[in-house]
Amino acid sequence: MHSTTLPPLPPHLQHLHDMLRRIAPQLSLVGGAVRDLILGVELHDLDYVVPQRAMSSARKLADQLGAAYYALDAERDVGRVVWSPADGDTLIIDVAAWQGPTLDADLQGRDFTINAMAMLPDGSLYDPHHGQQDLQQRLLRPCSAHSLLSDPLRILRALRFVLSLDCQPVPQLPALVTAAAPLLKQVSPERRRDEWLRILALPAPERVFVWLDAWHLLDHILPPMNDLRSLAQPAIHAYDAYDHSIAVLQNMALLDRWLQGEALPPAPAWQPVADLLAPHRQQLAMYLDTSLAADRPRWLWLRFAALAHDWGKGKTQVQAADGAIHFYGHEKHSATMADAWMQAYHAANAERVFMQTVCLLHMRPLLLLQAGAIPSRRAIFHLHRDAGDAVLALLLLHIADYLAIIGPRLMVHEWKDYLQRLWLLAAPLLTGSSQPVVPRPLINGRDLIQRFGLSPGPLIGRLLASLQEAQAVGEVTSEAEAIAWVEKELANRDL
Repeated sequence: MHSTTLPPLPPHLQHLHDMLRRIAPQLSLVGGAVRDLILGVELHDLDYVVPQRAMSSARKLADQLGAAYYALDAERDVGRVVWSPADGDTLIIDVAAWQGPTLDADLQGRDFTINAMAMLPDGSLYDPHHGQQDLQQRLLRPCSAHSLLSDPLRILRALRFVLSLDCQPVPQLPALVTAAAPLLKQVSPERRRDEWLRILALPAPERVFVWLDAWHLLDHILPPMNDLRSLAQPAIHAYDAYDHSIAVLQNMALLDRWLQGEALPPAPAWQPVADLLAPHRQQLAMYLDTSLAADRPRWLWLRFAALAHDWGKGKTQVQAADGAIHFYGHEKHSATMADAWMQAYHAANAERVFMQTVCLLHMRPLLLLQAGAIPSRRAIFHLHRDAGDAVLALLLLHIADYLAIIGPRLMVHEWKDYLQRLWLLAAPLLTGSSQPVVPRPLINGRDLIQRFGLSPGPLIGRLLASLQEAQAVGEVTSEAEAIAWVEKELANRDL
């Protein structure tokens, strides 16, 4: 790793590099791309710097590639090229002007030494801050004492690099984090949101809480988590509310990664889950990979729901005279608190609705299945009506939640039975049932007005909702039966 010769770029990237070099002969490849090239990690993003006219160079490159061009930051002279080659994945190429009078000044202003290396036009490594050595030793070292103060978002980037690259912070880093943390609130909500979601997307995101604790960052990122610390729970729970939430996140990440093709732990608790869901693995993976907004997939927000679903417990704990602990209405508080976070961090409306729904209804499967109960058609209808397209997410979260509730006390034979009953809630969506769980009413509001002389108003909505439920449970199966059902309902209301 100490060689000044870098590994060669893959052929398609070398072709792109040569094209840009002809446009801007003084270009340098910098940042994470150089780091990943040394590590042998596949490159999907390339960051280049040039002395000047960066946006013009990026536009010329896009024209030659037949790619999309965006003016990313006109003030700082940064252009972006998005290239989707016919035989490869989409590649993002950013071209920026030096931030400073020289390449040295530009590298000095970067976040960490492992990201302050450059590949010069001749292909050699330029490493004035010994980033290659730090990379070899897996040390995370700021480029300067002012690195975090100049951009406090680098605190979150530090967390991400510690986890994703298995780095150890140098001894002076915690003090620099402490000094810069109060400035995090000055960073735009969108940048903070996106960096947090990058951490949440890592293979084992639960590990970040070791560092959030050590660096006292929870109040700056996820304040409601602090309210769960050491919060006692009912006897069925193996962990306090804080450790439970982290365990749910861990389970949720294991589950969504398995659905996308990775292996589950060999623990006995996971085998029944795999047996149950394996026939529908691809369908569930596609469901989770669907973006609710802005290329942020559903599985990412489901991980966030794993953390947020019990936030309301910090405000609702009560202890009965017999010592039993309750959290009445914590679901509603959790949904409200999660939505407040998402609103503050400018999440899209579709993402907010999804989070509200999952947090608000996360207790429903447990209530439907308690004491060995088999859910009725009416109960299944109510769940699907209320949860909408979040039903599958809700059930996957419940698997992760239940495993974290019981913990090491799980009895596998009881767990298998529980999963079979839980499956009844999801089966209509995954087995191609010809009968929709939430059917369209056989007659509509106009029919009610014309046939029964009703006036537009709330009664119409109540009748249609009740009729829909009657259809769902098989009490009404035809238009004639629907009309007779409405006549009976109206007659009963007149009594």
